Amino acid sequence: MAVNREQNYNLGGGELYIKFPTENNFRYFGATNEVKLSFSTNKLEHKNSESATLTTDLEVVKEVTAECSFTTEDLNKRVLALAFGGTYNETTQSSGSVTDEEHDGVVGGLVYDLAYKKVSNVVVKYKDDNGDDQTAVENTDYSVDYDFGTIEVAEGGAIDGKDIKVDYDYAEINQVEFSSLDNVSMEVALRFNAKNQVGKPKQTLIHRIILALDGDYELKSADKLNSLSFKGKVLKDETKPAGKQFVETLQLG
Repeated sequence: MAVNREQNYNLGGGELYIKFPTENNFRYFGATNEVKLSFSTNKLEHKNSESATLTTDLEVVKEVTAECSFTTEDLNKRVLALAFGGTYNETTQSSGSVTDEEHDGVVGGLVYDLAYKKVSNVVVKYKDDNGDDQTAVENTDYSVDYDFGTIEVAEGGAIDGKDIKVDYDYAEINQVEFSSLDNVSMEVALRFNAKNQVGKPKQTLIHRIILALDGDYELKSADKLNSLSFKGKVLKDETKPAGKQFVETLQLG
């Protein structure tokens, strides 16, 4: 008669949730992959050298540490703020128009910021050597980045070295401004809900962890999606009972 042995193979994914110190509940972190818990043990060993063969006759576990690491390609505002070790602030730019915004003595090869982003209908005006009003030619005398609201002056063009006035419209847009390195020790909690293609559902809860960016933040990548990797050491939560002070795991079914 065959012995009935319980087997629970696992294959699948899951969703990561995060709880910030200013919030009482978890929120979805963003799409992740390679979510891992890693354990390491620091041991003290005693070697017995009284016999011909060196042997270990005592082993003491001095320290056990746990780290959580994961990678995300979902670079939402909370993920970016966490990566920068900072905070974010949301603002709204109302739509409108500007007439005669002045930029004096512009230099060819330099980029000049307009007062607003997401611009359109840009007209650059200047006075020629005779003092007559002229309109510069886009992509000959200057070029415009319409998203970020900048004008790059062409070297040797008609406005190189001149005072200019700029007319333009700007659209209503939402903006998110990020600070950096002013909130690097923010403590959070993590919850991972494993939703497996094969295997029983599991929930893993980390009560205390300080996450930090692990690796590069790629500003430019031509052949793959930009991603961010995080890593942090799991901290002890003295408010929890023994056995649940670092990591809790619940399996359903």
